[in-house]
Amino acid sequence: MYWGIAVACIPLAACGRGDHRRGWDWERMRQQPRYDVYEASRFFADSAVMQSPPAGTIAREQLVGQPLVAEGEEGGREATVIPVPVTPALLSLGQSRFQIFCAVCHGAGGYGGSIVAANMLPPHPPSLRSPATRALPPGRVFRVITQGFGRMPSYATQLSVEERWAVIAYLQRLQQSDRAGSPEARDDSARAVRLQARYADSASRGNAGARPPTTDEAHR
Repeated sequence: MYWGIAVACIPLAACGRGDHRRGWDWERMRQQPRYDVYEASRFFADSAVMQSPPAGTIAREQLVGQPLVAEGEEGGREATVIPVPVTPALLSLGQSRFQIFCAVCHGAGGYGGSIVAANMLPPHPPSLRSPATRALPPGRVFRVITQGFGRMPSYATQLSVEERWAVIAYLQRLQQSDRAGSPEARDDSARAVRLQARYADSASRGNAGARPPTTDEAHR
């Protein structure tokens, strides 16, 4: 009986030690050199473990610049106008970023008739030319791009603050135009009309899973 207990304990004793033949050393992984908070250290010149951040570094939570520009609001009030100069260069930048990040769902012309929207279950990406969307202040649109809304994720990591305002500036130009423009935008417009007809037909048949999109003035 005692021999059986001794043999059973051999594997257990090995669990606490490294197997150097295989290149494993679990004990060294458990007992690595480390410091505790506020402990003294001989590594740094000031003998302190907790070092101050290097000069010029900025925490990711820290606002850079004016809150109205960096956050789209200040004192709880959303920006009612774009708080940066709207130049041709900014509009060109906004068009480029809109086509890359926004047109995928909202369509090249902002009508909401993208191929992604056509193959998506409700709720669908809304038309950016609808009266409701046009009425949104720029600060609100900036926050939606920054924080996300519904199915739309945050684009804060993909678009810088300048790029977000550039997209909004370009979107305002789109909303001011009743023309579809490029062939891609015309396809977006036509597809949005077909989607509206599909939603209206589903709603008339009592399909609870479908809902018609927001009325778009460009498709009256």
